[in-house]
Amino acid sequence: MAAVILVVVALLVTVVVLLASTPDGSGDGESPLQAFRRGLRGRRNPDAEQVAAARAAAVEPVDVSLGEMLAANVERGEGYVSVDELAEPLLHARQVAARVLPGRDAGSSDDDASRGVLAAR
Repeated sequence: MAAVILVVVALLVTVVVLLASTPDGSGDGESPLQAFRRGLRGRRNPDAEQVAAARAAAVEPVDVSLGEMLAANVERGEGYVSVDELAEPLLHARQVAARVLPGRDAGSSDDDASRGVLAAR
């Protein structure tokens, strides 16, 4: 019996939360309860707006490959970050890493540096 009471209380709390979180309907001063009831009525007898929304949701998606989608959305011109803006911070980060990691030399190649770190361990 206690489980039934808990379920009923949970359902009531759910309804209260749904009603409280319902945005104002059409902006004509409709209360959340009226908007909720209008939505329930609309499931049986949908108005033109609801029918149009249902038709838009039922349209089959277009099957496009990833390459076509990316090609269609290419932005022309300069990007958000240019290579010149990244060069100096990357050089600085490499110099800091060379000071922190033993056996790393900022001027050596990556192969030499990795061997130096491995040899130091």
